[in-house]
Amino acid sequence: MTGLLIFLDILFIAVFIFNLYWQAQIIIPAKYKISCVFWTIFFAMWVWTGPINSWPYIIMVASFLTITLMQGTGGIGTKRLVTNGFFATVVNYQKIAHVTLIPVQVLHTQPQVISIFTMVSRQNIQMTFNRSVDELKKDLRKVIPQNIEIEISQL
Repeated sequence: MTGLLIFLDILFIAVFIFNLYWQAQIIIPAKYKISCVFWTIFFAMWVWTGPINSWPYIIMVASFLTITLMQGTGGIGTKRLVTNGFFATVVNYQKIAHVTLIPVQVLHTQPQVISIFTMVSRQNIQMTFNRSVDELKKDLRKVIPQNIEIEISQL
């Protein structure tokens, strides 16, 4: 059992380093996905109900909970799109087929933009940014290929 825990420790620490590297590349951060906090609390209550009897187990739980918290961070990176959410990943800008920006104005708050990145494979990735649609479009043009259309839509 200790061997499995050590393997999981190494795996989770590798995922932590991978996430840390790509999240450090973010130049335009998206809004944090608060659901990752709820997942972390849920997992923490679940794993801490059992016996804590070894350091490999403690390291595994701590690294898993840290990774779960980190998954809420995403945005537009210098080289790739860093998605957020529980199953976060990084996407090469060459795999994006279309971008839709939807400006949203909530009373007494700063402007927000819902962005939908449509992949060549027809998968959609949705992120929300705290900036104006013009700022986001200008910043997106700096990193995504020029042949990708950026559409501004309304709700």
